[in-house]
Amino acid sequence: MTDSESGRRKFMKKVGLLAGATILSSGAQANPFDSSEIKKLNPTQQEFMHRYGEWMDDFTEVIRLQKADPNNQEIIEKMKVMTAKAGEFKPELADHLKDETFALIYLESIKRVKNEI
Repeated sequence: MTDSESGRRKFMKKVGLLAGATILSSGAQANPFDSSEIKKLNPTQQEFMHRYGEWMDDFTEVIRLQKADPNNQEIIEKMKVMTAKAGEFKPELADHLKDETFALIYLESIKRVKNEI
């Protein structure tokens, strides 16, 4: 396993992919970009998902850039910043993941990041 694969694996653990896998297997998968699904969330959860979605868009772009130029120090630093930002989401995310509807929508939403990695 390369260092970048190890770092990516650590990141996915940080954002809760592994912790929520059992929740995903217990129910139907939701499409997080379907506005009817997002509306099932309470206003606080909706606001979090919008902030997280913006972060995810930025992070996905950094991943794309890193794949194209893995030794670029500027991109490596951006990845560090983005990973730290993911850590900032962790306490709020843990609280929201207690809600099964939120958990299903969240887990589906992170599939696009997982696919990039």
